[in-house]
Amino acid sequence: MVIKNSLLELLKEHPISKVTVTDICKKANINRNTFYSHYANQFELLSNIEDELYEEIRQVVGYTMNHEASGKLSYEICKYIKANSSICEVLFSENGNQELLERILYISHDFNIEKWKKEEKHIDQKLFDNWYTFTAYGSIAVIKKWVKSGMKESPSKIAAFIDKATEAVSKDFY
Repeated sequence: MVIKNSLLELLKEHPISKVTVTDICKKANINRNTFYSHYANQFELLSNIEDELYEEIRQVVGYTMNHEASGKLSYEICKYIKANSSICEVLFSENGNQELLERILYISHDFNIEKWKKEEKHIDQKLFDNWYTFTAYGSIAVIKKWVKSGMKESPSKIAAFIDKATEAVSKDFY
């Protein structure tokens, strides 16, 4: 854990391309052999951190969708991000992986496509895909701005905005 936390601290100041294994080891107060017994390099370490976060959020999304609470999905994701703000602030920043939040928001893609197909049978799959892409990228922008500004608003307020914007677009879409 100390290795992961050290990398996250370094990423607050520098992009991953400027962080070395030596930097991480100094910050963690460990030797390089200890680092290399766990990870091949700093990129693998970052990937491991991202994959852990992704998997935790995937479980939140899966639980929410399996309990017929898809209307709460935006809230559950925002709540998770707020509860894990220290890691999310770093991973969603300019120094983190810019595609991670996109990957997270696409977890529910297939579920939502199936739901929308049942509700609006006359609209084809391609239109649903385009609509989902449009709303997902809007959601990403809102969440990134929220995280970058220090998450002052509550998760429920941000989720309500995302849900209202998504609903407004869907009404014009149909």
